[in-house]
Amino acid sequence: MPKIAILAGEASGDLIGSNLMSYLNSKIKNIEFIGVGGPEMSKNGLISYFDYREISVHGYFDALKKIFRLLYLRNKVVGYLLKEQPDIFIGIDAPDFNFGIERKLKLKNIPTFHYVAPSVWAWRKGRVFSIKENITHLFTVFPHEPKIFQKAKVPVTFVGHPLANKIPLNPCINRAREKLHLNKGKIIITLLPGSRSSEIKYHLELMIKTAILINKELSWQKLSKAEFLIPINSKDNYNYMANVLHFYNNKIKNIKLIIGHSHDAISSANMVIAVSGTATLEAALYKKPMIIVYKTSLLSYLLLKNMLLIPYIGLPNILLKGFVVPEFLQNKATSESISNKAVEILADKKLQKYLNAKFKGLHIKLKRNSSELIYKKIIKYLK
Repeated sequence: MPKIAILAGEASGDLIGSNLMSYLNSKIKNIEFIGVGGPEMSKNGLISYFDYREISVHGYFDALKKIFRLLYLRNKVVGYLLKEQPDIFIGIDAPDFNFGIERKLKLKNIPTFHYVAPSVWAWRKGRVFSIKENITHLFTVFPHEPKIFQKAKVPVTFVGHPLANKIPLNPCINRAREKLHLNKGKIIITLLPGSRSSEIKYHLELMIKTAILINKELSWQKLSKAEFLIPINSKDNYNYMANVLHFYNNKIKNIKLIIGHSHDAISSANMVIAVSGTATLEAALYKKPMIIVYKTSLLSYLLLKNMLLIPYIGLPNILLKGFVVPEFLQNKATSESISNKAVEILADKKLQKYLNAKFKGLHIKLKRNSSELIYKKIIKYLK
């Protein structure tokens, strides 16, 4: 029976891992999956040592606060895996956690694969030279990445982004609205304050205040108020958000919390306001006008700012090599600035058409049969 160890450290990795596991289950009988993941990977048969949220962090200083716990968990995972002796290990993103595991497993002759390359082109460029020692093969999700790693002689394959394969090239907004029982004629704005609890605490109230101001501005322009959706990935996050939203109940009543259905919530929107991360790429693949926001602790932000090698942080801007999408970071991320820009974008049909074309071109570049390409690389290592 083939045994695959697989580890994801956040919600986006859980989704990527579940897509890969689903494909591998269709190609290979009786695979045993062990490691760390979330609900989506568990649905596809993962026996998870603990929930991925245990190792999920937001910024450098959040990681520093949890460093001893993270090191303890990493050593525990290594111990489990050396005892279980999987045929291969696949680390999904989370490089600071996964590389340490991959290094130790590779030393014990367990083939190690890393899926989603670290962003060495954006920051901490020196990491590229140590990666070769940790892994058997690297799978990148962006087309510009292989050249960077090939220079350091890292075995690498561009496999496309799994979201580009999953999301239709021409998504249907009305079908998504029907699934969520939304009015087809309404302005819908989807708010994505993050998947980690630390991200949500920095961004949820900012987005609620932004929603209040957007509706005020739309009322002044004698336009119908927008409805707002917030898709949620866990019951804990739902309870926290519901409590925060209750505090603003006398100021805004048309924000709807939805457990799951993140794809439908994005697909049904006229616009998305999202925390920097995979959600911004998802919004781009759904061809949605968007605003990217990001706030963290002052020390984390200053550290990140000094280490960045490029002028933008949002994935759509990085991949399109320019400020195609507005970014509001740290002190500039205010409800007034974000709401003003949101109303401006909603009124600009020419801009919406331009963004649709740019995002469609990006979608085509990223679309590959990711899981099949990975399967072809790992199959020879499975017993």
